[in-house]
Amino acid sequence: MKKIEKFIAENPDRTFFLLIILALPAFFYNLGLQPLFADEPTRANVALEMILSKRFSVPTVGGEYYYNKPPVYNWILASLYLLTGSFSEFVTRLPAVVPMFLFAVTIYYSTAHFLKNNTTALLAGIFFLVNGRMLFYDSMLGHIDIFYSWLTYISFMLMFYFSQRNEWFKLFFFTYLITAITFLSKGLPSVVFQGLSLIALTTYTGNFKKLFSWQHIIGGSVFVLIVGGYFYNYWLHNPNVVGYLDTMWHQSSQRTATKFSFWNNVMYVLKFPFEHLVHLLPVTLLIVYCFNREFIKRLFETPFLKFVVILLLANIWIYWLSPMTRPRYLLMLYPLIFVVISDAYVTFQGRLPRFNTILFYFVATACSIVTIILPIILMLETPQNVDYLVLKACIVFLLMAALCLLIWQIPSQKIVLFFAFLVILRLGFSFFVIPERNQDAKKYRAIAIEMGAISKGKPFYFYSYHPHVEDIPFYDRLIFYIERSRMQMLKIVDQDNMSGYYLTFDKNLENPSAALVKEYEDGLKLFFVK
Repeated sequence: MKKIEKFIAENPDRTFFLLIILALPAFFYNLGLQPLFADEPTRANVALEMILSKRFSVPTVGGEYYYNKPPVYNWILASLYLLTGSFSEFVTRLPAVVPMFLFAVTIYYSTAHFLKNNTTALLAGIFFLVNGRMLFYDSMLGHIDIFYSWLTYISFMLMFYFSQRNEWFKLFFFTYLITAITFLSKGLPSVVFQGLSLIALTTYTGNFKKLFSWQHIIGGSVFVLIVGGYFYNYWLHNPNVVGYLDTMWHQSSQRTATKFSFWNNVMYVLKFPFEHLVHLLPVTLLIVYCFNREFIKRLFETPFLKFVVILLLANIWIYWLSPMTRPRYLLMLYPLIFVVISDAYVTFQGRLPRFNTILFYFVATACSIVTIILPIILMLETPQNVDYLVLKACIVFLLMAALCLLIWQIPSQKIVLFFAFLVILRLGFSFFVIPERNQDAKKYRAIAIEMGAISKGKPFYFYSYHPHVEDIPFYDRLIFYIERSRMQMLKIVDQDNMSGYYLTFDKNLENPSAALVKEYEDGLKLFFVK
């Protein structure tokens, strides 16, 4: 026990990477098991149709122009599809999960470099992986946000690095280069992040005039040339660039307070900080260490911590006032909170001995209870779709039990060991919970694949496809699995006079020669027109 305690205390760098290695199977096992859902099918559709149509400049879904997001993320996904020769759910989620680990490593190295404390860096980096939001939701979805947030966070760190060295040309050049990439991934939020961050940075450092310098003009020109070059090339294929930009603007502006009632806005503003404290549990339990005068003084005296707080305040308000904000939109800001909390815990834990004792017994007891009830739950509610159940249960139980023992024996390293325990809990989630989730989604995946197999080699039409916004993921999932099964694009139509297969939802074709091939549950029907 003494050797383990000494190793963690003296080797935070090695401990960090051991935890990363431990987390790999936890996050990758069964990653591709669940069908695509939420925004995943849309991203997959765009990438798949780029390959099928050989038109990589013009995103489409169902053969129709897709204007909501620019294509950089889809280019990455399409490249992985071509590189691996697979269009599986596992490959679809790689561009999110791999950047998640790279993001954690980036947090570690940037924090270690600027604060010169590897223990603080260890905690900040691991906090990104084991907060509740990442542990049980975002880490298993092929969304754009982790990749996008990772690049945005790199831009934040470059701003501080080059401003400290007074290298303003490099600061503007590299951050605008990254902003161009992120803009071509997600659109207008990138401009907002860059603008607010630069204003905050130059004001904080007393260099506001740099916003009017030749260095800034050249940096901004890099952004304009890259983004302008893309849209010029897009215009050569589809002249509706104005419609493209208008849709991107609508995507960003629809979440603002102007779209909601006064009381809805007030309630959202009041709940916002508490909701995100919950999303980031159990990391936010340590926020108690931030509430002391000495730490507030340290924030103002430590340049990097001061920059982190100013950057957070400069950017978070726009989401605080936007009621449709989802937690994943703030993934580039959460690490700023983790850095502050980590530094407070490492620096001032000795000032709160009573809370340290309470925290120790809470962590040790909670881990013990979870370890004891896991086999009981598995016996009472045996998962039906888990192979090698007993072996997996033994692996998780023994690892949890070992970490519980370490937590009780080494209270000085309770936080590091607790978050290792959470990684094992995530492994158990991958083993036992993921196979049981989304049974309805699996049903519709099977239906879509069957329709694709029936219609392979023939034209396929999605008839009268006009879903509500909230229904788009369901329809896009059908489109992806049909196209993947056929390896041919389908087309969305409002007429039924062409030969081929037609998919309808809660309606029949008007063409009298249409023959019903098969009717599925929930109103899905497959017709054939000669």
